[in-house]
Amino acid sequence: MTIFSLANKSLKLDSAEDIKPYLDELMAIEGLTQIDLSGNTYGVEACKALAAAITDKQTLKVANLADAFTGRLKDEIPEALEALFPAMLTCKNLHTINLSDNALGLAAVDPLESFLSKHTPLQHLILANNGFGPFAGARIGKALEDLAAAKKAENVEAKLETVVCGRNRLENGSMEAWAKFVAAHGTLKEIRLYQNGIRQEGVEHFLTEGLPACTNLERLDMQDNTFTVVGSRALAKVIGNWSNLKELNVSDCLLSARGGELLGQALIDAGESINSVQILRLQYNEIELRGLELIKKGVELNIPALELLELNGNRFPEDHEFIDALTELFEERGVGELDDLDDMEEESSDEEESDEEDEEDDKEIDELATKITKDL
Repeated sequence: MTIFSLANKSLKLDSAEDIKPYLDELMAIEGLTQIDLSGNTYGVEACKALAAAITDKQTLKVANLADAFTGRLKDEIPEALEALFPAMLTCKNLHTINLSDNALGLAAVDPLESFLSKHTPLQHLILANNGFGPFAGARIGKALEDLAAAKKAENVEAKLETVVCGRNRLENGSMEAWAKFVAAHGTLKEIRLYQNGIRQEGVEHFLTEGLPACTNLERLDMQDNTFTVVGSRALAKVIGNWSNLKELNVSDCLLSARGGELLGQALIDAGESINSVQILRLQYNEIELRGLELIKKGVELNIPALELLELNGNRFPEDHEFIDALTELFEERGVGELDDLDDMEEESSDEEESDEEDEEDDKEIDELATKITKDL
């Protein structure tokens, strides 16, 4: 790749004059394929000049605009994006865009929504820590659903493969839109929605209404959302759809004791459909011994290529025979390891577990449709 980079120079470029020396260097590069403008701050006029410099750059494939507006006023960022996005639309091979760590929120969702719905070359989108919230998040989902229609109308071969949208407070309120866009594309290989405050009803809706369409999914990261039994059951139901799955991250998701059992049984029942899994992250989920036993059996039977199994922070002894059996299995295979089990919790009592599971199983499932309607 031919790269132009100002990465992490902490430049404050306000005007066209401020950015001109750098743009002269950019425009002198033949066959430019990547620009990395991250770790600086660009004003509206500087962005207008930048837009002129990249217009019709048909060799440009990757644009990194992460952390590009630090210290800018609330109304400056949308204006800057309104200058940049039309120019980026002219770059017909620009397939990877990173806009992470910019305070976009509701204020900048209009230009972003318009751009995402039209930029048909898009294959890899990274939006982390942008302060969207559920309303702006739903609009991003709708824009990406519209993008699927635009790709189809233009008969574009480039498929949407990667979407990262972590730490954005998507919550349940955006999950209907996200499920629709994921199903509309059906081509995602990697989706990361970590730390979004999505609760069990939203998790269930997204997993069962959106992701089953993505049969080529390779990486799913839902870390630090809330599954409980409802989300765990949904995951157990769909995990067998992803025969190319390499990494699953549901750490810090409160699967619960029963949820751990459901996932473990799903790993057994999935058979060869999950034999490509390499990384399984299950930390801090209140998984207990029965769940561990089922997970162990699933790994033994169906996951021969497993390289890393993370189980720290769950509710079983670190020196239990099931842990020893997993360690021996990895040694026999010559591949695979467990994380350090240095923060394990005590197993809950049978009475506490029974009360919790009865409430989850008997009441939440019956009320699920009502809750989805209310939350979404």
